[in-house]
Amino acid sequence: MAIEDRRAIVSVVEETYALTGRVLSTEMPSAIMPGIRPEIQEQLRRAEIDPLVTDEEMVGLLRKAYFDLVQTVIELRNQLLGPSGESHDPALGQVGLTGSGQVVKVRGFRRAWEQIIRGGSGQARFKWVKKAFEWANILLGSLSGVPIVGSLAEPIQELKGSVEAQADDDQNQIA
Repeated sequence: MAIEDRRAIVSVVEETYALTGRVLSTEMPSAIMPGIRPEIQEQLRRAEIDPLVTDEEMVGLLRKAYFDLVQTVIELRNQLLGPSGESHDPALGQVGLTGSGQVVKVRGFRRAWEQIIRGGSGQARFKWVKKAFEWANILLGSLSGVPIVGSLAEPIQELKGSVEAQADDDQNQIA
């Protein structure tokens, strides 16, 4: 597996984390920014994503949980892209994160991301955010089967799932 493949996996994780922050109407931690593709950073800043979680108590709790995971996201990046990154390649292959399996998961996420950026508002945008989260869930679920990396991916996946669940509740009250 090439470093570029691991970079693609990491980009989906970091972009999922960043999108989670946008859904919570909060800024991305600066420590995460270096890992996110520059064009995506700019798109994230410009994207008009309405807050999908509107319950004030839950927004506060979810934002705290979001910022508590900064080091987890950084450690996941370091595990896959650092000096020992290649040691994860066999396990990544076993969970379908190499070759065409990896390409499908990354491309699915990026296609949904492109739809979020293209526009639309309200429920249309909410639909594409949910789709991006679904694709991220597939990739994060695969990562959960990779030793060391899985224990880092799991809390990110759980936070994303918590945000989705609350967003569903809040958006269904509004609709």
